[in-house]
Amino acid sequence: HPLILLLKMAGILTESNHQVVGAVSGSPSIVKKPQAKLAEPNGVTKPLDIISPIPNGDSFVAKLKFVSPSDEEFAWLEEDIKRRLLQGRGEAFYELGLGDSTASGLTDDELSASLATLDSLAVSCNADMSVLRKKPADKGSIVECLVRQRAPEDDFMEVRVAVVGNVDAGKSTLLGVLTHGELDNGRGHARQKLFRHKHEMESGRTSSVGNDILGFDSEGHVVNKPEGHGSLDWIKVCKASSKVVTFIDLAGHEKYLKTTIFGMTGHAPDFCMLMIGANAGVIGMTKEHLGLALALSVPVFVVVTKVDMCPANILQETMKLLVRILKSPGCRKIPVIVSTQDDVITSATNFSSERICPIFQVSNVTGHNLDLLKSFLNLLTTRIPVTDDLPAEFQIDETYSVPGVGTVISGTCMQGVIRLSDTLLLGPTSLGEFIPVPIRSIQRKRLPVTEVRGGQTASFALKKIKRNQIRKGMVMVAKELQPTACWEFLGDILVLHHPTTISPKYQAMGKHFY
Repeated sequence: HPLILLLKMAGILTESNHQVVGAVSGSPSIVKKPQAKLAEPNGVTKPLDIISPIPNGDSFVAKLKFVSPSDEEFAWLEEDIKRRLLQGRGEAFYELGLGDSTASGLTDDELSASLATLDSLAVSCNADMSVLRKKPADKGSIVECLVRQRAPEDDFMEVRVAVVGNVDAGKSTLLGVLTHGELDNGRGHARQKLFRHKHEMESGRTSSVGNDILGFDSEGHVVNKPEGHGSLDWIKVCKASSKVVTFIDLAGHEKYLKTTIFGMTGHAPDFCMLMIGANAGVIGMTKEHLGLALALSVPVFVVVTKVDMCPANILQETMKLLVRILKSPGCRKIPVIVSTQDDVITSATNFSSERICPIFQVSNVTGHNLDLLKSFLNLLTTRIPVTDDLPAEFQIDETYSVPGVGTVISGTCMQGVIRLSDTLLLGPTSLGEFIPVPIRSIQRKRLPVTEVRGGQTASFALKKIKRNQIRKGMVMVAKELQPTACWEFLGDILVLHHPTTISPKYQAMGKHFY
């Protein structure tokens, strides 16, 4: 594939590590180089696990291991797929037919047998197997597959995507089209379903941090089905989903920059979707938002909207400027214009390197390339590693006072597991103390659950505490962490842009750092 050649030329994907990914993610044979590194789909580079030898390992050909395995070999493969699903939070990528020391490719009969074996393995793990694509090889074909577990009704994988871009780039409109499955009329009909305040509906501009969800089942199909009057029932979507993509809709106007920065930091997004209007180009806050994502080391992909109303020459100029900015020394990205399903799969599987920057050209009115964007979102995986064995830590983003319920907080679980009726330490208070607080109830996307794991967002109803005792930025941690508060600390500050010279004893004019 031309994108694979581009990645090899850039040094991201070499022959050696490409075969390692194929041999390990799709061919769990004996790993002969334990010091090699594997770029997992969740974006974390981990040392390869030493896999115990399979039966008859000396005479075993890696690419043929799924072709009519014996009972002993099938049991070994079953244990291996369970381990991969656990590491990938319910997902595993396989590349059938990729040889390690032999020529790659399987015949049609071998491919059918391998797919049947993988499907049986997936069924044994309560998962579904879907074929992503089939590509030619030296001797036959190679097939890339995705195995995804069927999540129980009260649990699902969550991926958070921050949506940024200049004002009037079409952020809220695109989210309305994606989440409600209805195209826009060209006059802002789709975005009206997402606004939270009256002044947002009147001006058409987002001023707060909004949240919208897009659910996918175990086979990769969108499950969002709006009910009467276009409303979306989050509980039904979450119950039917194995993966939920949470869009953090941020403000594009300059005067709401602090709100946007809070959303990019406090909500801990896995990825950033930078939106650009094709007719307006890279203007206003676009570079600020791109610089913010780069400073926070959040992988970025670009969506160019309004291609239906933009003249061809203006669209070409916008794309040239965008590519030049992404290739500049400050970004050092490899822009990839996505136009086919093959481009989607190649970009998604290599997106965790943080150097690839896929670019989508879409239209919210005609629906141009929206299916490619949905396929890309379906293949994204959370970048936060599994931390169930660590002490719990929860970061508070919002506080509420709900009649009949009491004090409610929402935020992100950074690590560990928080269960119903657990008692955590909340703080630091104005006196620098941490006070014990029991958990009364837990909800994820309005769905009642019994536990929350690292990397998931949730809301908690707390006992014996008032809302005015809690503020944004406080944390809830497990008692074994023994947290302490401090008045002074040392920190590294990255200055994106400043009009004056910063020298020793410099004091900022504002009261708060962003």
